[in-house]
Amino acid sequence: MRQNAVICAEFWPNGRIKSFGLIKHGKWHGPVQGFWDNGELDYRQNFNEGITDGPYEFFFPNGRLEEIGSFDRGHNSGVTESFATDGKLRKRSVHKSGGLQGLWPIKHEAATLIDSGTSFEMVYDLDSLESMDKAWH
Repeated sequence: MRQNAVICAEFWPNGRIKSFGLIKHGKWHGPVQGFWDNGELDYRQNFNEGITDGPYEFFFPNGRLEEIGSFDRGHNSGVTESFATDGKLRKRSVHKSGGLQGLWPIKHEAATLIDSGTSFEMVYDLDSLESMDKAWH
């Protein structure tokens, strides 16, 4: 009987799991998790026969969330948020689909808006965000 899918795990030299997921036709398929050599989660993402597809999360070695978003057949889709090592929001990107045209009304006092053609990015000034947060408390 021929197998189409197998569970696969890679290990660090120290014996801890490096990655874990399903291999189908020689490519990652379904949910895959990766780990830092210290045992902390490195990433969690979905694949469709080797192509990233669906939600994902990337983590810093200290276990804090680094980035969260979604892929659509290998391309960023929707909103992506990136964080600093202390957990503060660093950047928010809104990924445009091919047919989306026109202006997007996005405004935030502590961010710089950048239109890169395929996405809009809001790059946050962490010092300004911190001072704004203090003003509200």
